[in-house]
Amino acid sequence: MKPLSPDTTPEEQEKQFELLRRMPIWKRAEQLSNLIQSERALILADLRHRYPQASEEELRRRFIAKILTRDEVISAYGFDPEDYAE
Repeated sequence: MKPLSPDTTPEEQEKQFELLRRMPIWKRAEQLSNLIQSERALILADLRHRYPQASEEELRRRFIAKILTRDEVISAYGFDPEDYAE
């Protein structure tokens, strides 16, 4: 199997996968949740850096526009995310 990362050997990657397979499902779910929360925090930090004068409402809309499809944003929130595209 080709490694997913250039700095990881196929053998080490297989060890990582085996550890993940042995991990209880609740622990994998917890790790996934932590990754999602970290990603969201990074996206928000980036938006705050790029748009320091933006209001909380504008940041919220820009965040939503980044994580959902255009149709989902329009359907759920009633605004066109292309108005907040970069």
